Amino acid sequence: MTFKKISSPTLKELFIEQIENMILSNELKIGEKLPPEREIAQMMQISRSVVNDGIVEMAKKGFLQIIPRQGTYVADYKKYGTIDILVSIMKNSHVSNDYIQAVLELRIILMNLTLESAIKHIDKNHLKQLENISIQLNQSQSCQEAAQYLFDFDHYLTTISDNLLLPLIFSSFKNPNIILFERYIQRHGIQIMYERNVLLLQCLERKDIAGAKKIMTKSIENTLSGKTEIYNK
Repeated sequence: MTFKKISSPTLKELFIEQIENMILSNELKIGEKLPPEREIAQMMQISRSVVNDGIVEMAKKGFLQIIPRQGTYVADYKKYGTIDILVSIMKNSHVSNDYIQAVLELRIILMNLTLESAIKHIDKNHLKQLENISIQLNQSQSCQEAAQYLFDFDHYLTTISDNLLLPLIFSSFKNPNIILFERYIQRHGIQIMYERNVLLLQCLERKDIAGAKKIMTKSIENTLSGKTEIYNK
């Protein structure tokens, strides 16, 4: 068993987290102007440089819009935000169930497309690699470790496909997927997902695309419907 180093967040990280929470909770509304940096620094009892660095980072994500000589405004992050917005949303303890549902619905589309493409090319070496990842999943000692192996299993499937964009798209959603996997494992354990992988491997070995898609779709739809709960109550 290994223990990870414990590190405390920086003032900038704490500042960003607080402002993002205010935006996501609608305490700061889209289009609203933030107070001047000096005023924010005084209210939060931090340096102006911390405020400035945090605002610049949130602007890059798409949470804020900096307009020269006018000020800083809450951006329409739902319309113009980057993938980093989704990561922040999924990490937020008050994440909307609508966002969780949207990620799950996207997973159904991506994973079924992956299976359709991968099953044409999968061979014994691929199956062995997927089996090894599943074994490591089953032996995981933490939710974080198990979530990484779940992502690795699904991502490896995308690399077997002949679609050049699937692995890239799937990688871009790595953090939101891992966060969802962690939530799932915390509430339901590893065994259900390990059994999903075992059944998938059996279908892939038989080149049974209908069976593979049924297993994948059922697994995600059970979560979508709340049968295997990960939504906020």
